[in-house]
Amino acid sequence: MRAWQLFWNKYKALCRVEWAVLLAYRSESVIWMAGALIQPLVSLAVWLSISSGGSVAGFNAHDYIVYFLGVLLVDRLTSTWDVWDLDANIQDGSLSSKLVRPFHPIHWSIAQNLVYKMFFAVVLIPAWLVLAWIFPALRLEASPSLYVLAVLAILLSSAQRLLIGFEFGLLAFWTNRATAIYGLYEGLHLFLAGRLAPLTMFPEWVEMTARWLPFYGAVGFPVELLTGKLQGGAGAILPNFAVQFAWLLLLYAVYRWEWRQGIKKFGAVGG
Repeated sequence: MRAWQLFWNKYKALCRVEWAVLLAYRSESVIWMAGALIQPLVSLAVWLSISSGGSVAGFNAHDYIVYFLGVLLVDRLTSTWDVWDLDANIQDGSLSSKLVRPFHPIHWSIAQNLVYKMFFAVVLIPAWLVLAWIFPALRLEASPSLYVLAVLAILLSSAQRLLIGFEFGLLAFWTNRATAIYGLYEGLHLFLAGRLAPLTMFPEWVEMTARWLPFYGAVGFPVELLTGKLQGGAGAILPNFAVQFAWLLLLYAVYRWEWRQGIKKFGAVGG
């Protein structure tokens, strides 16, 4: 019990530090958040133009609007940036200063993600609610139970994407191209996670591949729960959660192995 209390106290201290950093760089955080709006809004504009007031693959104008607003929200609440931080820390040796602290470096990343995502949620969710109150086209039609499931799916996706980003960052123990390799992954993620278009618009084999790999569960699945447009209906909820959970376990095992192997190769002076 005392160990958990000590652990919790450490996390509170980490979150306070990260909150202070966020406030110190608040302009940068707002600009970064604003920049993230561009891709979903461009995709929305393209699909609204293509549909021209009709429907494409079962999606009408309202469906596109709420879908890409969902993409904007879910992507902001689940995407991570640890690959760039970790790559820089390993390359310049500053990781050594984190290794001597009484907390594993991944906890610093988790605390940073918690603080920034709470900040994004506090800004984006009320903004959506106010706009939906003014503009009926922005209103969601899913049931409250689906909202609860969407929150759970977002939490699992956040953990999954944190581990993926951290694992790509750990590649810097072996190569100075970790961020470039991650860029390739992000290119695939843009298509297969449903960020450019709902997966039902892709060929069936692409859709099935994305569903079994850690792409659809990262963005498409939470968005479809949030908007009440889940392909396959209620019967698809449990299998998709099972895929998310299975990938989370696998990614955690890979992270543990990669960290143990990588740290053996790490050496730095100063930092």
